[in-house]
Amino acid sequence: MTTPISLPTNLVTSEPPQTSTAIAAETQVTSADILADAHDIKQTNFKKPSSTIQDLDELRSFQLAKRRDYEQQLNKNRLNYGQWMRYARWEIDHNHDFKRARSIMERALEVNVQHVPFWVRYIELELLHKNINHARNLLDRAVTILPRTDKFWFMYVQTEETLSNYHGVRTIFERWLKWKPTEAAWDAYVSFEERYAEYDKARAVFLRYVTEFPNGSTWQRWIVFETTLPHADDAHVARIRGIFEAAMDNLLASKSARSDPAVATIIVLWVRWEASVNESERASAILAAVLDQNLLSKDQKLEVLHSSNEFKDIGTTGSSLHLKKKLKLEKSVAENTRDYDAWWEYAKLQELTLGLSYAIELLTKAVETFPLDEFKSTSWRRYVFLWVKLALYTEYSVKDILKAREVWLKCLQVIPHGKFTFAKIWTMYAEFELRNGDGISQARKILGQAIGQSCRDRPKTKLFKYYIALEKRLGELERVRKVYEKWLESCLLSDKLNGGSSSVLVLQDYIDFEKSLGESERCVALFEIGISDAFVGGSSSVSGLPDNGLFENYIEFLKEEFRYEKARQVYRNGLDTSGAQSWIRFALFESSILSPAQMDELEKADTEEVSFQVEEYHLQQTRAIFSEAYTHFKNMRDGVNATSIVEAWLEYERMHGSKDQADKVEARRPKSITKRKTVDGVEEVYQEYEFPEMAPNLSKFLAKAKQWASASATTN
Repeated sequence: MTTPISLPTNLVTSEPPQTSTAIAAETQVTSADILADAHDIKQTNFKKPSSTIQDLDELRSFQLAKRRDYEQQLNKNRLNYGQWMRYARWEIDHNHDFKRARSIMERALEVNVQHVPFWVRYIELELLHKNINHARNLLDRAVTILPRTDKFWFMYVQTEETLSNYHGVRTIFERWLKWKPTEAAWDAYVSFEERYAEYDKARAVFLRYVTEFPNGSTWQRWIVFETTLPHADDAHVARIRGIFEAAMDNLLASKSARSDPAVATIIVLWVRWEASVNESERASAILAAVLDQNLLSKDQKLEVLHSSNEFKDIGTTGSSLHLKKKLKLEKSVAENTRDYDAWWEYAKLQELTLGLSYAIELLTKAVETFPLDEFKSTSWRRYVFLWVKLALYTEYSVKDILKAREVWLKCLQVIPHGKFTFAKIWTMYAEFELRNGDGISQARKILGQAIGQSCRDRPKTKLFKYYIALEKRLGELERVRKVYEKWLESCLLSDKLNGGSSSVLVLQDYIDFEKSLGESERCVALFEIGISDAFVGGSSSVSGLPDNGLFENYIEFLKEEFRYEKARQVYRNGLDTSGAQSWIRFALFESSILSPAQMDELEKADTEEVSFQVEEYHLQQTRAIFSEAYTHFKNMRDGVNATSIVEAWLEYERMHGSKDQADKVEARRPKSITKRKTVDGVEEVYQEYEFPEMAPNLSKFLAKAKQWASASATTN
């Protein structure tokens, strides 16, 4: 148990603590009830008792109490200008005490003399009660204390103009202008003079206005002012033209002319005005003079040209059309420096309108930005042609050979030859050196460099063809062969890395070159290379012989050279591993060449032509090859190829031989036999061929069997 708490003597009571037995009331008061009661109390119709002033003392007492109340409020917050204003209005409206009201307003100004809204309300209060002189004094004080506040000046001017004090208005404006105000003050001064038809005074103001603010908008206001006036006489026309001329002279001489949008507007207004006074030639001359010279920016020129479409005779001149196109192209190349089509058209236009020097300058700028594509795109092609145009202009028109050579070299430096190249650039550079410089030696160096740099992955055919054609023109046959060898070497490497058969075409071209020179042995050697297994392009067909076109060309070449034994040797070199088609071609070859008798006839003939017919010699040679082929495949038990040989042989006999020979060949056709065999429990059907020469002699077998049977019967 816990020890009971000991209390002081004065706090000890003998009575036990009483527990609360209070019961909650039946009706509970909520916050909504409290708010409703408060609202009802506010809606009561209790009115403040009205009091009337019976004598002067009560009036003094009321005024004193009211003033004391206002003063107490102001003592709490002296920056409450609304309270100051209510205090002053109360003095005027209830007491008609302007002196005391002005005293209150002056006290408020002492708190903050730069509070513009209070000044305005003070002045308006005086004007409201037609205290004109007091208002003038306030306005004079305001513009003296706060001369940079335009609101006071405008109120001052408006007040004097309302009172028809026009001289005073001009005095105020002159006083205002001494403080170097904004353009709004000048515009207000001009508008004032214009309202009262004081045009000479307005012109005097404009003259000072454009001196203070020599920008396009100021001149434009003056021009609009003058052009809206009726044309009284020639002097007025001359005055307007003089203003236009002065405006353009001053604006174009300033540094901000290209960025001032009002300059183009003034030019358009000038051209339009000249056209309105029937001075179309002058308007056209103005337009051409302004646009042909480099005085305006591209946007300004475009705006002028766009507006010039309104004029029939001005916007349709040739120079204007050229200028429109020029500005359009300028905008295109400015927005996209890699728009090479626009650069090309721009250079052509510059050459046509301004001369070649401008075109060269533009092309030099155009080639500074090269394409970003890493492949041979259309952009690169357009870009390279810009270099070509620049180089040719420099060489032929400017006659600067050193500069032209520098252009060619820079062009080659820009092209990424490791990824792609342009054969035209190399060949044109070589042609350039042939025309100038060291001639052939330098051209050979360039072409050699081109082959070394640009033929790493895939050789450039145009480069090699140009190099070969160049050496042919010079009669350097050994150099031609070296170039062919280099070309063939590059193609072999490329075919090995990338696949393809470009080396076959190059070799055939090489052979044609040697053939044109009558180098028969070289042609044979090249053909041997082309049909060899080591040649990458020498792929074999199903027949077993090379199937790249070189083999047929080789045979035709040997036939043309009457080297039949060499052709037979070429055929036989691949027959051991060849199919039926190779044997068939070999056999038919024997019937396509001249027989010994025909050769003798050709040698004795005066012409190089002799009638060719298939003779007995051809039949014997062809049959011998067919028979050899049949025996070859029969020994190999190759019924499929043997059947192909028999079919080709049979067709040949039907065309050139006799029926007996055809029947003999038909009798040698292998017979197809369908057989079955079981492999891993699965029965398979297959074909076998039975050669007639290898079939058993059944008639002799049956005779022996019959003889044995009769002998057995006799013995029994």
